[in-house]
Amino acid sequence: MKDERLLEELKTRLDIVDVISDYVELKRAGQNYKGLCPFHSEKTPSFMVSPDKQIFHCFGCGVGGNVIHFVIKYENLSFPESLRFLAKKAGIDLKEYRVQSGDDGLREKLLEIHAVAAQVFAENLKKSKTASSYLKKRGLTEETIHSFSLGYALKEWHHLSNYLKEKGFPRAALSQSGIVSSGEKGIYDTFRDRIMFPIVDLQGGIIAFGGRVMDESQPKYLNSPDTPLFKKGETLYGLAHAKDGVRKKGYAVIVEGYFDVIVCHHYGFTNAIAPLGTALTPGHLQRLKRFTKKAVLVFDGDEAGKAAAKRSVPILLEQGFTSKILLLPTDDDPDSFLRKNGEKRFADLVSGAVSPIDFVMAVSKGDRTEMVHEALRIISSAGDVIMKEELVRELSEKTGLRETILREEMEGRGKRPKGKAAITSSPTPSPRGFCYDDELLLLSAVIAFPEKLDHILQTVAMEEFSNPTVRRILEKLGTGGHGESFESILSSLGDEEKALVTKLTFHPGFDHEVVERNIEDCVRSMAERRSAEQRKQLHERIRQAEKKGDQDLLYALLKERQRLIKEAR
Repeated sequence: MKDERLLEELKTRLDIVDVISDYVELKRAGQNYKGLCPFHSEKTPSFMVSPDKQIFHCFGCGVGGNVIHFVIKYENLSFPESLRFLAKKAGIDLKEYRVQSGDDGLREKLLEIHAVAAQVFAENLKKSKTASSYLKKRGLTEETIHSFSLGYALKEWHHLSNYLKEKGFPRAALSQSGIVSSGEKGIYDTFRDRIMFPIVDLQGGIIAFGGRVMDESQPKYLNSPDTPLFKKGETLYGLAHAKDGVRKKGYAVIVEGYFDVIVCHHYGFTNAIAPLGTALTPGHLQRLKRFTKKAVLVFDGDEAGKAAAKRSVPILLEQGFTSKILLLPTDDDPDSFLRKNGEKRFADLVSGAVSPIDFVMAVSKGDRTEMVHEALRIISSAGDVIMKEELVRELSEKTGLRETILREEMEGRGKRPKGKAAITSSPTPSPRGFCYDDELLLLSAVIAFPEKLDHILQTVAMEEFSNPTVRRILEKLGTGGHGESFESILSSLGDEEKALVTKLTFHPGFDHEVVERNIEDCVRSMAERRSAEQRKQLHERIRQAEKKGDQDLLYALLKERQRLIKEAR
């Protein structure tokens, strides 16, 4: 059940522009703000935020709503979870409010479990000379250890799991946390005798852990499994620490491991992040592009590092990232290189990172023709047409081959044998074809000027609205009463209705200064259309009566037609 007091308190304390700015880079556009939509890939901003109405709408994918709807969709939360999420951001104590949850607050419970586990790991580290000594040998200071909340999991099988059970956490929540595992003898600690790296979301909540052994045993690294809080293929280690550095420097440094990220930050490279023990994915880049669309990939200079770079570059280009590649000297990673050579030499290497074309030309093992084909395969993955053209031009300049030849070859590679069907995704709906008919314009007028609702509903019967979405919205507005706020009415709408309302809010389709005339024109147009439809139906009935020879019915229908003609005059 929604707590109206909490909703009102959230509205007074939070501004939608401030909240969404944590996720999307917004720029002022007149009275509103504009940015790239976080819910679909786009090159031209079509995502609008209204500080006046406290709503958002994307004219590319059609999604819209208020700040709660944004958090629900972006963070994949239920309505009660989104209220708790925003309440925490606003500094509201939820003990005074009633917020029910269909999942009994599982997300909050899991966050609490992870927070307690991190405290236990941190205490373990302070008491373990072996673990503390290991981190100091890796060049980490107490300040860095504290900044990244590093810890240590004891060798014992039940130390953490028993502690969490004693704290009263339910077994069902513990099982879903990934921190403990289940077997024939009950639950036991997932992480044992490992340096622990808390994985933090953008709001500062601990959502998972990574653990590293201190010897050469395998597996060297162990990550939490995917949980309701954590998706490995969508989470970048260190992004919460790096987001300000990424914004300031304008690009991200993507490295491979936990220690690489931490040591980079220790030496001042505060824009360093890493995937979590997996290859770079589109999901990772969807999160990163909220802060930048430029990246420097840093890999070891061995064959494995080169192969990883070859896999990553096409994904970056596909997602519209401008990318450069840095291959470190063989047997070095950012962690070891920085500790041996310092920040200046590493900064020189980063500034000298090469383009995807230079990278392919440097590492390709084939002859000149094979190298060009390899480069074209990478170029063809670029999702941005301009970027693709620039890469073709660069390849032409560096190989001496004409651009036209390279384009023809690249396009030829994409041709399919006859009988092969293309596999394509559904096109993204475009707002350009949006047509404002009379019904949409009347709804738009009501959204902009709620006081016009009574006049419109007294003039046009509800059943005369043929658009079912418009009719549902007007019915809810008509029964909601004038005392309800815009946000309250918006919260009661379905996704399709909500999207239409937010779209019409940003693009009403009429001039506000002549709203009265627009309303009257729409009402008159609908009346004329209604009369034309009535005449059409009457004409058909007259034709049928003549066909049947029913003179009485024909006389009555002709009389009715005469009445309609007079009314039309």
